[in-house]
Amino acid sequence: MQHQPKLVIFDCDGVLVDSESIANEVGAAWISGLGWQMDAAEARARFLGLSDAAMFAVIEQRIGRAITAEEIAQNHERITARFEAELQAIPSVALVLADLAARAIPMAVASSGERTKIFANLAKVGLLSYFGDQISSATEVAEAKPSPDVYLLAARKAGYAPCDCLAIEDSPNGVLAAVRAGMYVIGFARETPASALVDAGAHRIALTMPEILELLHAELGIAGWCRNGQGGRNPSF
Repeated sequence: MQHQPKLVIFDCDGVLVDSESIANEVGAAWISGLGWQMDAAEARARFLGLSDAAMFAVIEQRIGRAITAEEIAQNHERITARFEAELQAIPSVALVLADLAARAIPMAVASSGERTKIFANLAKVGLLSYFGDQISSATEVAEAKPSPDVYLLAARKAGYAPCDCLAIEDSPNGVLAAVRAGMYVIGFARETPASALVDAGAHRIALTMPEILELLHAELGIAGWCRNGQGGRNPSF
């Protein structure tokens, strides 16, 4: 790859760890128990890429009352138990991380999840060592995705300008956040419709991790991203 980003930032859920199907299944049952009937597909469509706080706000508005701490803890315990039994890395993501590490390209995480959960899930699937302490959570910033805050924090922690960063995201809100931060974005359309990621501003689309690796090896023109001062959609897309 002739033109390399200086930092590659990954979303966590749905990009590094295959957590979303579990969380959506458990969450849908929990939300239904609160009085809003929902299946896993609807849970994904409504809440993909939202922080827990944003999700709870939507639910509370719908059910007409505050969710109790006990109810939140119940959902957390059920998801944690399923993660302990079933959580896996996204297929072939370790190949991407190993390739970047071999080329000495720094990596970071920018997630809507809680920081402790991010660390626990990455450790569970054996990916934590690729990131060290370069993990940023929406709980550390004023606003969650689609605000750019968590991506700007990740770049600042690592010491790079946002325009020198490449983000990999699987949700429209996440793509919006990274684009608004001024980053080049690959949309990971493993489960999310590619059109939704393109509409959010993704510059390239990949359906699998091997495809992402091909894009990272391709001539993407990242070196000129800072110099031309552009954000948003790549005009050549």
